[in-house]
Formats: sequence, structure tokens, C-alpha cells
Amino acid sequence: MLNLKRIIGIFLTAAILTVMFSCAKDGSGSTNSGNTTAADNTAADSTASTTNRWDMGPSDLPQKDFGGQEFNVITAPVTDANRMYDKFSADDQTGEPINDALYKRRLDIEDAYNIKLTTTENSAPAAAAKKSVLAGDNTYALVVDTIGNTVSLASQSLLTDFYTVPYVKDDLSKPWWDQALIRDLSINGKLYFEAGDIVLRDKLRSSCTYFNKDMCKSLGIEFPYQYVNDGTWTIDKLLEITKGVNKDLNGDGVMGQDDQWGFMSQYEFGLHLFEASGEKTVSLDQNNVPVITINNDRALNVIQKVLTVCADPTAMFMADTIKGASDIWVQASADFEENRFLMRASLLEPVVRDLRAMPTDFGILPTPKFDANQQNYYTYAEMSGLVVSIPNTADPEFSGFITEALAYESGSTLMPAFYDLCLTSKVLRDDESEGMLDIIFNNKVYDIGYIYQIGTLPTMLNTLVQGGKTDFVSAYDKAQGAVEKALQKFIDSYNK
Repeated sequence: MLNLKRIIGIFLTAAILTVMFSCAKDGSGSTNSGNTTAADNTAADSTASTTNRWDMGPSDLPQKDFGGQEFNVITAPVTDANRMYDKFSADDQTGEPINDALYKRRLDIEDAYNIKLTTTENSAPAAAAKKSVLAGDNTYALVVDTIGNTVSLASQSLLTDFYTVPYVKDDLSKPWWDQALIRDLSINGKLYFEAGDIVLRDKLRSSCTYFNKDMCKSLGIEFPYQYVNDGTWTIDKLLEITKGVNKDLNGDGVMGQDDQWGFMSQYEFGLHLFEASGEKTVSLDQNNVPVITINNDRALNVIQKVLTVCADPTAMFMADTIKGASDIWVQASADFEENRFLMRASLLEPVVRDLRAMPTDFGILPTPKFDANQQNYYTYAEMSGLVVSIPNTADPEFSGFITEALAYESGSTLMPAFYDLCLTSKVLRDDESEGMLDIIFNNKVYDIGYIYQIGTLPTMLNTLVQGGKTDFVSAYDKAQGAVEKALQKFIDSYNK
């Protein structure tokens, strides 16, 4: 007789399959190394109707029975119903698509390998895991926290290198793992945390641009999708489209937050544009050793243009300057909904968090290129995306097996619910925006200088943008010595 878990699993599988066959788009943050052109993405999208993106093929994992062993995951609590994408597991079925996909994933893994998947909720998972490791215990099999919190564990040698983890190390090239993170953060040939299908928030903390379709129509502006597809969606094209849209709505003679703008951004947009150009503050050399690259010739040309654009008070409204709001980012979304901004540069998260019920249609685009000569679009990956890591006190055989199983299983449970229900059906309202998501997710880049907070590299551009300054060379000359020392200290910590 089928047990209760299996019965529930059958019904949930039917529900997930319904979702899967309603979603024929190809879109993952983990299937591409970042070298996909707009034309390639368009071609991939056009063939997706005859293939199922979520069909990962058979798992390479052998059959195992762990005899009811507990797999304890430490993760942060999630109480906001609009942030289900931050959860890692679910104990009950609620009817919410992400929750129920997490619930099904847990049931499938528990039933297939005879384990008990539990979660320990802690407001600071990485910090709690550190205490556990230093105490020498193996309480946690997996840690789920932001990149920004996890890197400290990596720098202190408290995590297991994924290249040594059984079952995972042989499958790191598989599409359910984040190939961009592997490429950009395998420092000295070591990889201490990963993302991909196994978590969701890493995708939402990616840079993008979205635009108000009704305002485009009223202003006689063509939807910008074609520019993206033909490779001409650039900084100059953005400025061209948004020029002349500004309007002093309150008649006070000063352009401010209550007026109409062509473009709304934020101080961090300078860094978004820099990363979208394909440049990085710190990159890996041919030996996978970090080197400073923010000061190479092309990077300096990119920075000069970026700072010039961001320093122009007529080019964009900075959301950081919003006054009288308890949360300026939620307020920025509300202002976008009120048709006061034609375009907004941000991360993807506000789209699913704030704009789900927006009555006005909007579309989504990747962050613009530096110029049309640039072959690819690139997506800035922000450090508050979630990643998974394995404490070095955990049983590598058990943690590796179940982590790999969870990552693989996410392709048929979690990702369809996220991509189709959360992003497409309920929020984005056209096929073109779905194709844009493919480009955004498939072209993420991770910057070591930013991710690991090397000296002032993460804030240097933001500080200049905030001050309306354009002299990057002088600012870098003053900081260079300290930055080089910080990078060497970081490299030494990895060499240990």
C-alpha cells in the first residue's frame, strides 16, 4: 500500500507537471557561463517551444537508504507571505506555488532516500553555523544564507570545498548549479558556496531595467525589446529613449520626487552599469588567482562614461533621495506604479515583491551594454542573494549526496513554480519579457572585489555617484595602496 507521503507526492507531481507543460520558455540562472549573445538568447527562446527546459534527464545518484537520518539545514526565518522565495523548505501544503513546490521537494527527497529533512531557523544562519563549527559539532548538514554573510565563513576556512564534496564535485557542470558563480568565484581552484536551482533569491538579486508600457504608448515610444534582441540596447540608447520625458508636475521649478521622470535609478546604478559592461573590480587570472582589474584601460573608459551619465542631474532621479518614506525602495516601486517614471533600473526582486498587483502593464529588460560593440549583455549579481554551503564538520558523504539530490530535484519542482507562476503568469504580461528573463538569468557575473568586500572597491563608484563626482582616477590613486593590501590579505587567507 502506498504511504501517505507517496500519495501526497503523486498529487503534487500532477500539479507540478501541469505547471511544467504550461511553461515552454528556456530560463535559468544556471545554464550559461555568461557568453551568450542577444541573438543566441533569442534563438534559444524560439526553440524552447519544442523542448522542456525543466527536463534535466535522469539523475546520476545511486539508490541509497539512509535509515531515517536527519538532514538539518540552518536558514533564516521567513514570515512575509510576499517573500516565499526566501524559504528553503516547507512543512505544510498551503496552496501558494513556491511553498508547495518546496513541500513537494522535501517529500520527494525524504521518500526517495529515507531521510528526515529539518530546518533550524536563525536570524543569522552563517554566524550560528560558525559557532557550531568552532565547537567541533556536526549539527548542520547545510547552511543557507546570503553571499555577504557566507563569505566570512569561506575566508575563515570553516566550509568544505565543493570540488571535494562527494556527488556534488562530479556534477558541478550540470545545469542545476550556477555556472557563472563557479566560473567567477572558484578562487585558487576552491569553491565554498554555490547557488542555482536549489535556491531562488540569487536570481531576484540580479540587476535589470523595467519600463512602463502605458507611458511608452502615451509618449509615442517604441517598446525597447527589439533593441535588446538586435544588440543595440546600450547606455546611449537608454538616454535617448528617456530624454525629454522629464516634467515638472508640481510646478515648483525644481525636478524632484513628485515630478515625472524618464528614468529612476539609484546610487548603485554606477556599479550596475560597470558590471554590465563586462568589467569587474577584481577578476581571476589564468591561474584562478584574484587580480585588480578596475583600472585597466577599458574599465577606465567605462567608468568615465558611467560617472558622467550618473552625475547629470537631468538624466535620472535617484531613489536614494526619496524623503518621507519608511522604506524608500517600496516607495520607489509605488512611484513607478503611479506612472511617474518611464523606466527604472533596479534589481529583479521588486518586480515580484512590490509590482505583482500593478494595474499598468510593464516590461523588463537587461541592464544596458556599454556600447553596441560589446558582444554580450551581463547581469550584476548582488551579494544578498542566497547560497548554500557545507560546514567542514559535516559528514561530506551525507551532505554531498542530499545536497546534490535537492539541487537536481529543484529542476522539476521549485524552478517551474518560480519561473512560471511567480515571474511570468502573475507578474510579467508578455512573451517578450519572458525572453528578457532568459538573458538576465543566463548572463550573471560575480565580482570578487564586490562579493568579498576588498578594501573600498565595492563602494568607490557608489560614493562618486552620490557626490556627483567624475574623477575616478584621483579617487583610485588615493585608495590603491590600501586596496592592494586588502586583496593580498584576502589571497593569503585562501592560501591557508
